[in-house]
Amino acid sequence: MIKGLYVAGTGLMTNIHKIDVISNNLSNVSTSGYKRDTLEVQSFNNRLFTRINGSNTPFKTGTPTVSSEETNGEFTISTDRGYFRIDTEDGVDYSRSMKIFKDQDGYLRTIYKNVGGTVDPLKGDLVLGSKGPINIGDSDFTVDADGNVVVGGSVQDSLIVNGMPGVIGTMSAGIKSYSVMTDFEQGQMDMTNNKFDLAIRGEGYFNIDTDYGTLLTRDGSFTINSLGELVTYDGNTVQGIDGPIEITSENFSVNEFGEVIQDGEITDKIKLTNYTNVGDLEKVGGTYFREKPEDEMTGERVDFNGEVIQGFLEQSNTDAISEMIRLIEMNRNYESSQKVVTTIDDMIGKAVNDVGRV
Repeated sequence: MIKGLYVAGTGLMTNIHKIDVISNNLSNVSTSGYKRDTLEVQSFNNRLFTRINGSNTPFKTGTPTVSSEETNGEFTISTDRGYFRIDTEDGVDYSRSMKIFKDQDGYLRTIYKNVGGTVDPLKGDLVLGSKGPINIGDSDFTVDADGNVVVGGSVQDSLIVNGMPGVIGTMSAGIKSYSVMTDFEQGQMDMTNNKFDLAIRGEGYFNIDTDYGTLLTRDGSFTINSLGELVTYDGNTVQGIDGPIEITSENFSVNEFGEVIQDGEITDKIKLTNYTNVGDLEKVGGTYFREKPEDEMTGERVDFNGEVIQGFLEQSNTDAISEMIRLIEMNRNYESSQKVVTTIDDMIGKAVNDVGRV
């Protein structure tokens, strides 16, 4: 019963976090350049449960049958008996299926993908064999039907832990939130006819000079300050090739390449940045992003290949109706977990007060 109380409690806490994220999305439905967030969750490690007293629970013996499917170096494997072991930050996880790949150092890891769909080798967990983490160096590998890691025709190690008498099975201790992920899908383009408003069609970001260094944004609602510099509405300057962009003429325009044209001449170019993996960016405000530290980046900066549109703004990619539906679902999930907690609490009370009298 106590474990059920714990599992229900983790559900309550996770739903609270989800409701907070959804509420923030709804509050930014009308914010130009805003990218909606989602809360990613995962279950706690599966633990092996064994019988303490009495006869041993019957268990399957013999050689397990492992199915393996490989796609572009990523293996999806499962077994009909025994367990795979994964070394996580919360301890060893036991599972009968997993997705693995070989990282840059030759270790077998579970697969963690960033928002952009690229595999992040820094976040995958190590796969354990009979001798600990499995390292195969630069060699290619396969997984045979017996659950062995095969390198060059020879068995390197076994992935399966099998033949454990008394084991009842596995149980998770609930779920937890581990990351707030940003959806970088482009929002709708709205015409404003304001010559200071700029939007980006395709991939890319404006570079903004702030007190916290250079930040990136898709929000192109700009104006000019008293010095004639192109700035955001909170006063931060928009970066050009050689620094702040100065607007000295009423007759100015910005072409699709981000070049600033004044009185028929190109006077500057807006600095625009693009990335091969948007997972290398982290949100630092409503519409601002910054690069992750260099040692955490899995992609690279590339040349801007989008299109700048003057007189338009990119709206938030948050759909109010979808977010409201999610909010209702999270409220219902919260109420369900709350009822579980109440029920288990009543059962514990009866066990203490009634059974204790027997």
